[in-house]
Amino acid sequence: MPETLVLFEINKGTFGMNIHNIVSIEKITEVSKVPKMPEYVSGIVNIRGQIVPVIDMSKALYDRAIEMNEHTRYILVETNETIIAFMVEKTNEIISIDADNVAEVNSLAKGANDFIKGVAMQDSRIITILNLEALLLTLNDVDLIRAKIGELNGVKMAHTGEPV
Repeated sequence: MPETLVLFEINKGTFGMNIHNIVSIEKITEVSKVPKMPEYVSGIVNIRGQIVPVIDMSKALYDRAIEMNEHTRYILVETNETIIAFMVEKTNEIISIDADNVAEVNSLAKGANDFIKGVAMQDSRIITILNLEALLLTLNDVDLIRAKIGELNGVKMAHTGEPV
């Protein structure tokens, strides 16, 4: 059975994320900083009246912040009743990959990277397929982030998106 993936780029690599949990792909907006958050959390954004944490995928995977430009996007994902924005350098396309075409990552390459579901080849490019749930588990303080965002979303928002 084929798996439908959204492809995106980080640090010159192509990654895929299952479309199942993806809510939308958005152009970047100004990020508001939140104190005492892990380094990979860029801050929060207001997307259609909802406060959403922004995780810089380059910082999370490579310990190097994304250089934002006109191609930078947020991939909004819903997990455990929380919406999280993954900031990526560029979104490419949506593809279907047969499970037979996904190779497991050997244990040496995988190591602590349990969030890598596998690797697929398409044309001449290598696509690293991420396991979203496992990725969130490997990120430190994800429960703290969810709690803080839950508190912030408890604040009523006016039509302007500003707290009232």
